[in-house]
Order: sequence, then structure tokens, then C-alpha cells
Amino acid sequence: MKKTSLIFEHTEKPKAGGFLVSDPFQGDPFFERAVVYLCQHDSEGTFGFVLNHPLALNLHDIIEREDLKDQALFVGGPVAKNQLFFLHNVGDSIANSLACGNDIYFSGDFDGLVEYLELNGYESIQLKFFVGYSGWDEQQLEEEIKEHSWIAANNIPTHLVFESTFETLWKICMELQGSKFKMIANFPKNPSEN
Repeated sequence: MKKTSLIFEHTEKPKAGGFLVSDPFQGDPFFERAVVYLCQHDSEGTFGFVLNHPLALNLHDIIEREDLKDQALFVGGPVAKNQLFFLHNVGDSIANSLACGNDIYFSGDFDGLVEYLELNGYESIQLKFFVGYSGWDEQQLEEEIKEHSWIAANNIPTHLVFESTFETLWKICMELQGSKFKMIANFPKNPSEN
């Protein structure tokens, strides 16, 4: 009988437009069972957003803009926690957007977003707001992957970036990585509860 190693490692490499999935027992509250969408990964460093950690506030709780529909906010990570960011799928329709990969774009001109929404409506865009972001210096992420804090996953469907199933997103993404990760996905948060 072949033994399955439960070491939290994977053969994928991080890339812009890809994902990170955290170790199930990572002690950092920002990254507990987190799924991070990577907007940039190059020789200068890496940044992205935690997709599945909602904030206890909505958009209208932090900005007074009646021209925007109130919607959920997510904790994007521990960096720049006093700034608002967004991901969307309408590219250059919003000036100064950064292409991340797989038709997902980072922020852009906020007034341009409002103008786009006024002209086209919310039905024409996928949009998600974040407070803060996740960032790693040059080679820092690679070291954390070697330490088994993360796995890179490039087979996750990008529509999950905007899905509202944040409660099960980590488990869904883990299960997509194969049988070993399906087992790990079912580990309890606290092993003593097993």
C-alpha cells in the first residue's frame, strides 16, 4: 500500500493571476485558512488579496458615497489597512487598472469606477472591495512556501475571486489540489476537537 505524505507542499509556483492557499494551522489571524489572489509576483515582490476573510463592515460604513451600492468588504491583508482597494473584470474601462491575469484587474481610478457603474450598471461588472492587502518582499513568499505556510495553486477557477461562497472557499480550493489536499481540507481547525 502506497503511503500518502501529508506534508503541506505542492509543485506549483506562484504567479500573477494565480492563488495561494494557506496551511490549515497557520497561526497568523490574517491568513488563517486563507485564499489569496495574486495580482503581482515578480523579482520585486508579491502582492494580492485574501478573498475569504470578510470584514464586519460594509462599503457604506467606511465611505459616504450614495452613488455606490453598499456591499461587503474583505480584509485583503495586513498591509495598508487604512486603504480601500478593489478587484474587477472590466479592464481598461476603468483608467489606471493593473492587469493581474485571467481577465482580473486591480483597482484603477475610483472616480472612473463610479462613472463606469453609472453608465453600465452593476450587472456588467464583477467587483470586490478590500481593506488592506497582502504583500511579500523579494523572495519572502518563496521562503514561506519552503516553510510550508502556503501552497501556490494555479488551477483554481478565477470566477471564485468574485464568488460569495467565502465560508467554504478555502476548502473548495484545497480539494481542487488533489487527494492529499482533500484530506487536509477536512482537518478540524483545532486538532484537539477531532
